[in-house]
Amino acid sequence: MIEHLRQSLVNGFNRWAANEGATSTQVPGLTFHRHTSPTPPHIGMMQASLSLVISGRKRVVLGGNTYDYGSTHFLLTSIDLPVAAWVTQASVGEPYLGILLKIDLSVVRALISEIPHETRGEAPLLGIASSAVTPDLLEALSRLCRLTERPDEIGLFAQPIQREIIYRLIMSPVGQRLVTLASMEGASSRIVRALDWLKQHFRERQSINDLADIAHMGVSTFHRHFKEVTGVSPVQYRKRLQLNEARRLMIVSGLDAASSAYDVGYESAAQFSREYRREFGQSPIADIIRLQSAGPFGA
Repeated sequence: MIEHLRQSLVNGFNRWAANEGATSTQVPGLTFHRHTSPTPPHIGMMQASLSLVISGRKRVVLGGNTYDYGSTHFLLTSIDLPVAAWVTQASVGEPYLGILLKIDLSVVRALISEIPHETRGEAPLLGIASSAVTPDLLEALSRLCRLTERPDEIGLFAQPIQREIIYRLIMSPVGQRLVTLASMEGASSRIVRALDWLKQHFRERQSINDLADIAHMGVSTFHRHFKEVTGVSPVQYRKRLQLNEARRLMIVSGLDAASSAYDVGYESAAQFSREYRREFGQSPIADIIRLQSAGPFGA
C-alpha cells in the first residue's frame, strides 16, 4: 500500500510541481519542492514543520546532529531551529521530490487534551527528529496534496486533513517532543517563551542572565535546557537569527552588507562579514548573488 501511495504522489508532482525549485500552493502551509540535481547547503531557520521526501534524499544538520533521510522517513521540526539543509540525491531521471507542511502548534495544543498520554510516542526534548513514514500518514498527506487540484474544496477539507496529519505525528515514536514543546507547561515551555522573546528582540544586546530571567531559570539550568531543545547555545541561536535576518534584508530589501549588519544589531561591519562568511561559507556579496541566481530551497 505504501509504495502505491508513494508512486501516486510521484505522478501527482508532474501536475503540482513541474518546475525546478519551490512551488507554493493555495493549501495553507503546503509547499512542493523539485530538484533535478543535488543542491548546495542552504543555511537558515527551519520552522515547525513536517518535511517528507517522496523521491531522492536530503540531509539536515542541526549542531552536532545529522539527519540523512529518503522516502521511508520524515523529519519533524517542533520549533524554529537554525539548520543547514541540502538535497544529496537527485537527477533528471529521478528528481528529488519533497513536501513541506508547516505545523500549526495551536492545533497540536488542541489535540493534546483529546489524546490519552499513555498512547503517545516518546522522545527526547531536541526540537527535531526523524521517524518512519506510515501508510496512515502518507495517505492523509496524499489527500491534502490532491486538494491543490480542487481549490474550491480547500476551505472545506484542508483543516480537517491537517488536523489528522498532526494527530498521526503525535502518535508517532517522536510525537512526544512535539507535544512537549507545544504545551504551555514545564521547563520546555519556558525555553519556548525565551525563544519567542529572542526572535522578537535579537537586535538588542542581552546576556544569558537576561534570557534565564525571562525563562525563570538559573543560568546553568537555562543553558542546559536551551541546548537540549535547540541543539545550539543561546549565543549561537541569537547569532543565527541576526545573520539570517541580515541575509533576508539584503535579498528582499536590497540593503548593502554594512546597513544590514547595523540593522540586526552588529556594531562592527567587519565582524559581521567575518561571521557571515563563517556561517554561510561566502562573503555577503558573493552569497547574495548566488542565492538570487539559485532561487528558493526548502523541503
